[in-house]
Amino acid sequence: MYIASITALNKFFQRIAHSMSMIFSSHLNPLYYLGALTIYLLIIDSISGIYLFLFYSIDPKLSHESVNIISSQLIGNIMRGIHRYSSDALMITAIGHMIHVIITDRFRMFRWIAWVSGVLTILLFLFIGISGYVLVWDERAQLTSLLTAKFLSFVPVFGHAIMGTILGTDIKNLGGLFRVLLFAHIALTFFIVFVLWIHVMRISRPKLIPPKYLWITITLSLVIFSIFFPPKSDAEASLSKIPFGMSMDWFYLFGYPLLKIIPASYDWAIFIGSFLLLFTLPWLIKGKRNPYANINKDKCVGCEQCYIDCPYRAIIMQHVDDKKKAMLFENKCSGCATCVGSCPVLAIDIPSFNIDSILKTIEEKQPEVVAVRCSFSATPPSKEGVLTFTVPCVSALNPRYAESMLEKGAKGVLMVACEERDCHFREGNIWTDERYEGKRIPKLKKNTDTSRIRILQAPHYKDISKEIEEFRSDLASKKVYEKVLIKFPSKAHYLIASVILFVPLVIFYPLTTHRMSYYPQDKSVLVMSFKYRSSAIRKTNSTAPGAMKFKTDRSPIKIDVIIDGSHAYTKIYQPRGLRGDAAIYVYDEVLLSPKSTNITIKLSELAIKDKQIELSTTKELKAKDTLFITYDDIHKQFMTL
Repeated sequence: MYIASITALNKFFQRIAHSMSMIFSSHLNPLYYLGALTIYLLIIDSISGIYLFLFYSIDPKLSHESVNIISSQLIGNIMRGIHRYSSDALMITAIGHMIHVIITDRFRMFRWIAWVSGVLTILLFLFIGISGYVLVWDERAQLTSLLTAKFLSFVPVFGHAIMGTILGTDIKNLGGLFRVLLFAHIALTFFIVFVLWIHVMRISRPKLIPPKYLWITITLSLVIFSIFFPPKSDAEASLSKIPFGMSMDWFYLFGYPLLKIIPASYDWAIFIGSFLLLFTLPWLIKGKRNPYANINKDKCVGCEQCYIDCPYRAIIMQHVDDKKKAMLFENKCSGCATCVGSCPVLAIDIPSFNIDSILKTIEEKQPEVVAVRCSFSATPPSKEGVLTFTVPCVSALNPRYAESMLEKGAKGVLMVACEERDCHFREGNIWTDERYEGKRIPKLKKNTDTSRIRILQAPHYKDISKEIEEFRSDLASKKVYEKVLIKFPSKAHYLIASVILFVPLVIFYPLTTHRMSYYPQDKSVLVMSFKYRSSAIRKTNSTAPGAMKFKTDRSPIKIDVIIDGSHAYTKIYQPRGLRGDAAIYVYDEVLLSPKSTNITIKLSELAIKDKQIELSTTKELKAKDTLFITYDDIHKQFMTL
């Protein structure tokens, strides 16, 4: 019978995670709480964001100054730092959580809804983070906006119109964009709550907040780091000047360097292709799933324990002939067999755990130790007197079954489980511990010798020969324990653990301040950004004699740029709109060598003979200078800024 087993990648992860558990303990290991840490960081990011919003000015003329005023105050500076660094940490934990579920194979089949909603959440985090950087309105914000606009301009619905908002003379347009961004920034944050509800809706008792030690330590780390490494803005943005470089935050702006290397069409292909791959990944990688559990409704007494214990809400209670019975939803069932171990009347079984066959084998071989392991935990070595059975999850071993194994001749029963918070089926080892400790139904009978039952938490790669020999020795000497002994990784070393939690902030800090150039530092740039309404052209819509139907088009235009007598740029622009009757938005950049340069700009309407507008000027350009060309629609002439 097929039972899902550990992958090579998961074995590698278990080595790393177990090393962390030796410092944090399994209960506090941050690698087991990446999803909960993401949600917690989102909460403190939202709280700090609300505080900053109270003192932020939405007016682009005042935005940069208002952010600097916030940063000049101690509390404001700390809150800005918490907002900034919790946002970066949020991306680290979110991506880490995504990688973790891939490595541990927890994203396919019955888990596909959680995976798809998780990918959508990361995409929303990116949108929110980028919009947050724009609202600061420094050079990083402007260059980010400009690069984003170039990326979006590839889509016809945006075109060059969006460029004039970022780099132009009308600050009112920018103010409107700011209001849209701020609304989107807030609205998407609320929308994430809905997406996260979808993310966990098929999970019982989702872990939304990490243990107290983790969230307190992380919060204090963010506060301390914000005091000693306060976030800084770049220089204030200018509508008439292009920033040649900016401070990079690689956690949110990692895709922007591609915009200076490859065409926008390729960028769109990479963007759409990457997220399409992520969204469809659960169906691209095929695999088998454990067989479903079977519920014997005749034996079911409606106690609801299986309904309570199921980690994926695959069991509901319904009334059948006026009696409450458990019912299984197969499309939600993971085949973990947790419900098998939770049923006090043994009304549930599963094909991957044939207890009758196991008991028969035990009765025949009379082993010293019966080792029951899940397929993701350590494998007991082949030794005389040790009989090993693999089950989907150790939670399948109902206390009644363990008692039967002892009655059939086994001297001891050893359950080998995953680490406490690393159960492949989320809660299996937790429920196992509680059942055998007498904290959860079903419990061991009072007359059961608990010294003959032991639970060991050990990752797949670990050699547990020593632990088995220790158990055999205790059985031989009839060593008495008052309760079932549960062995797990050592206790937490809080000082070392706290340092380890702080270290990532220091390591990743350079990735939030690294400065990158997007234009050649030894060049200057000529920027043309304006709206032009070309002449209307009236055309007949019919060739019939006496037809009076007309439609109005506008003339295409041609832009020529002549530098020191040589053609440097030529391009034809078509009118916008379905009928070709809307104004033309022009945006383009021409790199120039820094020197005294003679520049001529010619605009020609192709459908109107001899209609031209020309500007000739001589400018002394220096490296990183911007020569801004716009058009005055009132005076019908070009202007330089």
